[in-house]
Amino acid sequence: MHDTRQLDTVVVGAGLAGLTAARILSRAGQRVRVLEASGVLGGRVRSRVVDGFTLDAGYQVLFPSYPAVKRNLDLEALDLVPIPPSAAVRRGKREDVLGDPRRDPAALPSTLTTGVLGVADKLRVGKLALELLLPPPHTLLTGPDETTESYLRGQGFSEAALNNFFRPFFGGIFLRRELDTSARLFRYYLRMLIDGGAALPRAGMSAIPQQLAKGLDVQVNMRVTGLTAHGSHVTVQTSAGEVDAGNVIVATDPNTAAALLGQNVSRGSLGSTYLYYAADQEVDNQPRLLLNAETGLINNAHWLSNVLPGRVPPGQHLLAVTALGNHAEDDAELDASVRGELEHWYGEAAVSGLRTLAVERIPHAQYPQPPGYAATQPGHATGIDGVLLASEVTSMSGIQGAMESGEKAAAIVLDDLAALSRPRGG
Repeated sequence: MHDTRQLDTVVVGAGLAGLTAARILSRAGQRVRVLEASGVLGGRVRSRVVDGFTLDAGYQVLFPSYPAVKRNLDLEALDLVPIPPSAAVRRGKREDVLGDPRRDPAALPSTLTTGVLGVADKLRVGKLALELLLPPPHTLLTGPDETTESYLRGQGFSEAALNNFFRPFFGGIFLRRELDTSARLFRYYLRMLIDGGAALPRAGMSAIPQQLAKGLDVQVNMRVTGLTAHGSHVTVQTSAGEVDAGNVIVATDPNTAAALLGQNVSRGSLGSTYLYYAADQEVDNQPRLLLNAETGLINNAHWLSNVLPGRVPPGQHLLAVTALGNHAEDDAELDASVRGELEHWYGEAAVSGLRTLAVERIPHAQYPQPPGYAATQPGHATGIDGVLLASEVTSMSGIQGAMESGEKAAAIVLDDLAALSRPRGG
């Protein structure tokens, strides 16, 4: 059935980019409708409940200092729970805590005495943090670029520092332990962590898209099959009929966007795999992120129940494990291999008591961002009149990039010069 009431804007996709754009346009007085092919809001930023345990889609955290986050979200309403600003480096049964003693005083003794980082490396961390605090954050995304590994070696960091800390910690952010991601991004993310740390919404990451979607006209299970421009408006063909709008913002995954737009907007994919375990007995009371300094499937893990006990049934414990990449093994084989590595940490008896809640594979968790990647990004304009692209692929992979892209697409529709002139990452 054809909807004869022309909308001002149709947004295709209810991920963070699409919801951010729709929210801004709606608040500007536009008549906006969001069409989502699935029944879930948020794209990759979502949560589900399994046997009473709240599981996010992969191990995700929010950096509250992201500029786009501060502009578009009510952080107080999200009821954020801070993640300790430190990490526990695992080398088999040995555990060493590294952290910012100013914000995590309990980490001070181990941070001072641990051999994971030598004295010189600890001093270099402090020097680097001070250097990154001086300029405005967005300027860290400009200038000459190189790999993160090259940059860190240029700063004088040792091989042990790279392997024991930087590879597992930033491997969880970049989804690659090789440290071959843009040093610009490394500096920006480290600055965001220094400014505001990391946190989790108490109810789950799905609280973020739910907040963005509040008050919006969102229609789920509505698949868009085509777009036809008519000069003054665009007809959107959907699985339930046609809708007309003055503008359309395509805010889907890159493959879906490519099919709708007839142009390749993908910049590749990095996958990641996540395993969730429940325990009746406490295995580890560590609230900090666990980094695997040894070679293996596990990159990092976190006993989320030690930070967010309300996300698990009473008396239960929840472990989230990140295994980078797309793995060819079936779920049972992968689970067995990960359990073998966990036994190296906790012993066979403790691991035998773990119940596998879920194995989640995310083939497209982000896109590769090597040095100079920004020069190859697509813009918001498309080959179809009246149709714009909103996607993290126009900015940087992650929450800041997605929301920033939604802001820019909305600014184009509204001819908002102030928002359009805002620098990337600002």
